[in-house]
Amino acid sequence: MKFKMIYTLFTLAGLAFLFWNNSSGAAEVQGQDRTNSPLSNAPCTACHSSGAYSPSVALEVLKDGESVQEYIPGEAYTMRVTANHTGSPASFGFQAVALAGADDLQAGEFSNPADGIQITPLDGRQYPEHSRRNESNVFEVEWTAPVEGSGEVRFYSSVVAANDGAGSGGDGSAFLNDPVVLTEAVTSSREQEALLPELAVFPNPASERLQVQWESQERTAFRVEVYDLNGRLLLQQPQQSMPGVQSTVVDLSNLPQGMYHLRTTDGQRQNVQRFVKQ
Repeated sequence: MKFKMIYTLFTLAGLAFLFWNNSSGAAEVQGQDRTNSPLSNAPCTACHSSGAYSPSVALEVLKDGESVQEYIPGEAYTMRVTANHTGSPASFGFQAVALAGADDLQAGEFSNPADGIQITPLDGRQYPEHSRRNESNVFEVEWTAPVEGSGEVRFYSSVVAANDGAGSGGDGSAFLNDPVVLTEAVTSSREQEALLPELAVFPNPASERLQVQWESQERTAFRVEVYDLNGRLLLQQPQQSMPGVQSTVVDLSNLPQGMYHLRTTDGQRQNVQRFVKQ
């Protein structure tokens, strides 16, 4: 009898722990993308599948409270995910991701999540998601657009409308059938005169070292800079240019594999090229 009571208490404690854990996001608890992005092996409907509350997803990217369809590189925006629904769900959850390029790499950077939201790293991407059961069906998090030359950004998201039962039964969930796409705005820096019109980077993909070659018509000082796709400056080295064809080498040995931007600038003019470290 004593053993049976201990077993029962252990089982109830285990169920309570599981229930508590699953009130957090899928990236944090399961290590899974549930947004229905190309990286997702199953959306949130795989678990929360009853169809209750007829939820649907609305995702907007806002600037000064207004929805936008394009982004300016490096600018700060607000991503808002709304779980529309019928009936009276007890709580809500969500997950989202922003991707760019043919390899679906992280696009920009999420930060400053509101209360009840966390930003979970998973496989080199950031996943804003609920950190607990939320009474509000609206989730907001700051998003900083990627650097110039990143191209279109695709936002994927899913939501859950829950009944707060001990499990996923009786919950409803939904995901975006198509991503919300932002195009990259043409900025003044894109239109300005290039610093080095004959700039080339190779090999691309590169491994330990990247060769940067250019032809200049003037004597000038500039910087060679390497950024990740979130716009973070990782490397920089000063450079002097003389008239004619010249080159320099950038040491990539301390960078992880991934996609980067190489920027050359004298503070007024610039060149930006994308390369891959393998």
